[in-house]
Amino acid sequence: MTRTVVVHSHRGGTGKSSVLANLALLIAGGGRRVGVVDTDIHSPALDLLFRLGPGPSLADYLLGRCEIEAAAQQVAVPGLYVVPARTGTAALREIMTSGYDVGLLPEGFDRLARHFALDVLLLDTHAGLNNESVTAMASADVLMIMARADRIDLAGVEETIALAGRLPCRRAVVLSMAPEGLDPAGARRRAEEVYGAPLAGILPYSRDMAALHGERIFADAHPDHPLVGEFRTIIAALDARDEVSRA
Repeated sequence: MTRTVVVHSHRGGTGKSSVLANLALLIAGGGRRVGVVDTDIHSPALDLLFRLGPGPSLADYLLGRCEIEAAAQQVAVPGLYVVPARTGTAALREIMTSGYDVGLLPEGFDRLARHFALDVLLLDTHAGLNNESVTAMASADVLMIMARADRIDLAGVEETIALAGRLPCRRAVVLSMAPEGLDPAGARRRAEEVYGAPLAGILPYSRDMAALHGERIFADAHPDHPLVGEFRTIIAALDARDEVSRA
């Protein structure tokens, strides 16, 4: 059965899409079949991170131009399929003008899972709350909320968890770009006390990642880097079957 993980953040700039790409690469590298869908039609990133070629996209599926399966591109890692949000701006203008049936999203997720016999489906969302992100959350088995360790981001975590509390999914928080000197034990304790959700990982700010300028996925460029170990810690937390963070 496919396990659906939705990655979300209250604001942009948390590294959400980059982290999702690393998780996808590592999970597929471990032998599981992985699907990735970029639902952020307004500001897509995964087509660039995975260096996808031209072809159909999620926007084309939503506009009735193709089947969702045709929009999935297999990347270099066997068993890893990526659906880009869109290519170019024409589809964005059309969607913003005419809209689309939001019910096509969960139907498309289910079809991808069946067609490619996926073990894991990772959904990237637009920062903040809109139709696409809320619909993706409703499809989640696990909602992974990313935030920086600052007051504005953490207030957004609280808002997202309040919404997710109405959904039958596990929740986990990941702190990104953590500054030096952050107390990991204290951060975990506060996350569980304040948000009622486990802290799945703490990702320190990495100059090595920044130096890539988005040209490569970090786990591919630096497979032995300590940060990759943190990504694996997050994967283990997402794989957990505990009920602690359910509503």
